[in-house]
Amino acid sequence: MDPEIRKSIDETADEAAALRHELHQHPEIRFAEHWTSDRVSRFLADAEIPHSRGHVQGTGIVATLKGRGDKTVVLRADMDALELQELSGLAYSSSIPNRMHACGHDGHMAILCGTAKVLSRHLDKLKGTVKFIFQPAEELGAGGRCIVEEGLLEGADAAFALHTWHALPLGKIGIKNGPMMASADWFAVDIKGIGCHGADPAAGVDPIVVAAHIITALQTVVSREINAWDAGVVTVGRVEAGVASNIIPERARLEGTFRALTEEVRTTIASAIQRIAEQTAAAFRATASVAFGPDGYVPLVNDPEMADRVRKTVVETLGPDALVEIDHPSMGAEDFAFYLQKVPGAMFYLGNYSASTPHPIHSPHYVFNDDAIPIGMRVFCDLVLDFLG
Repeated sequence: MDPEIRKSIDETADEAAALRHELHQHPEIRFAEHWTSDRVSRFLADAEIPHSRGHVQGTGIVATLKGRGDKTVVLRADMDALELQELSGLAYSSSIPNRMHACGHDGHMAILCGTAKVLSRHLDKLKGTVKFIFQPAEELGAGGRCIVEEGLLEGADAAFALHTWHALPLGKIGIKNGPMMASADWFAVDIKGIGCHGADPAAGVDPIVVAAHIITALQTVVSREINAWDAGVVTVGRVEAGVASNIIPERARLEGTFRALTEEVRTTIASAIQRIAEQTAAAFRATASVAFGPDGYVPLVNDPEMADRVRKTVVETLGPDALVEIDHPSMGAEDFAFYLQKVPGAMFYLGNYSASTPHPIHSPHYVFNDDAIPIGMRVFCDLVLDFLG
C-alpha cells in the first residue's frame, strides 16, 4: 500500500469509528434515513467532498471525486437499520426504541466516509472518477434497484461493496466468483373457507386445516421440484387465523419467503407456491389467493474478473493469509445484486468476528468491531487505485 495513503487511513480511522458510534445511536429504517443522511452529508461537507442529495426517495447521497482518467468506479454503503430492540449494552446504544443497526450498515457507512476522505486528500493519485453511493433501504426496500432505475450507475465501469460477516474472523476478507448470495422474495397466501362452530366442523370449511396442508406441501418444493444440485429455500414464517379456540374461522393467512441462486429456480419456486396453494385449497373445498411482494431481490452474482481484482488487492494490501475463498453461497440476500446486473463488480465479506464481538448480524446483541474499519478502508482505497490505475 502507498505509504502516504496508509498514513491517511491511520489518521482517519478513529474519526470514522466515532462517526459510526453516532450513526449507531440514530438508526433509521428504509426510506426514513433523514438524520443519517444529514450526518453523512455533514461529514462529506467538512471533508470538502462534492456530493448530491435527495436520491432514492430523498435520503440517498452520491459523492464524487474526479481524478485524471476516463474510468469510473462505484463504491457503495447501505444506510438503513433494522426494526429490532437493541440489547447490546453499548454506551452508544440506539436511542430509538425498536430500531437498531444490527447488520453493520453503520460500519459500512463509516468505512465509505473514511475512504472518501482519504482519497480526497490524494486526488493526484486518482486516474479516474470514484462515485461513493450511500444507499437507503437495503433491508426489505430494494433501494439498490432504485439506484439503478434512477440512472446513478450510468457511465460506471465497475462497482464494489463490502458486508460485515460474522462467520469470518476479524482481519479476513471473503470472496467468491459467481453466485455469492441468494435472491429473496416474499409471498402471502389468503385462504377462504366457511366459518362455523368448533363443535360442528362439518358445517363449514376449515381454513386452518387447509393452511396446515399447504404448509406441509410447500416443504416438498425444494426436495421434489428443484434439482438436488441447485439450492433453494421455502419458509413459512407467519400464520394468522382465528379469534377463539371453539370457533372455526372463515379465513387464514400464511406469509413467507423463498430464496434461490438462479432465476430459473426462483421462477420454479414461485410457480410451485401458487399451484400448491390454490390446488390444495380447492381439494378441501376452500379457495386460496397468492400474492408476491413487489420488492423481490435478484441473486447476487460476482463478476469473476472483478472478484479477482478483490483477491489481488487483499493479498497485496493485507497479505495472503487474509484472503478466504468462500466455498458456498449464502442464502441471505443483498440488493447490491441489482448493481451487479448493471455493472461488472463484486461484493466481498469483511471479517468481524472476535471474542469480544461474538454475536451474529440481525441479533439484538450484535456489535460491529471498530477494528474492521481501517481494514475495510485499506481494501477499498487500494481496490480503487488498482482499478483506475
